[in-house]
Amino acid sequence: MPTSPGGPLIQALQALWARIQTAMPDLPPVRIAIASTLSPPGHGPERWTTEDDGTVTGLYITASTLREGADAVVSEVLHHAAHLLSWTRDTPDTHSRGHYHTKKFVDAAQDVGLVWPADKPRDKRTGYADVELTPDTHERYKRDTKALADIIPGVLPHLETPSTGQSSRQNRVTLRCRCVPKPRSFQMHASVAAQGPIVCTVCGSEFATD
Repeated sequence: MPTSPGGPLIQALQALWARIQTAMPDLPPVRIAIASTLSPPGHGPERWTTEDDGTVTGLYITASTLREGADAVVSEVLHHAAHLLSWTRDTPDTHSRGHYHTKKFVDAAQDVGLVWPADKPRDKRTGYADVELTPDTHERYKRDTKALADIIPGVLPHLETPSTGQSSRQNRVTLRCRCVPKPRSFQMHASVAAQGPIVCTVCGSEFATD
């Protein structure tokens, strides 16, 4: 199924990334996708892929992050930006399959406007993953936060479990990935599916109709 990267949500996320690049020119262009999983994928470097035009793929925003609101989405995109910055510098910043964040991640996070509070103990499982926005960073991306806050509520209802109503079923499409031997599938409202690519974080393919 053709998808449009110009959908309001994807458009707002790409505008946010463009503003992040303005502040940190070392970051490459990315193609942001909405992940089908509720839990975030690992943050290891193996997820990044550079396409022929120099665009990097592997930046996913999950449904669970969208449900946390615009501030959480901005923070998550910046979190990914820090990992991508480490990747471009050939500096590993995680281990344990991308789940444990080292102090190298904190260094990159500071470059994109995130900090680890001095009095905050590290987490035994995720390390220094839970960095926070600084007041200056929050102000810098205030316009993007407002845009996302306006858009997200209109998208969230379509990410819920499909209704059993006949009209609702008629407006939904079934999307499948390319996992082997058995692709994963789910249903989504057609208008939301058309807003941009939705990527399977297991096989790396876009979900599409048959």
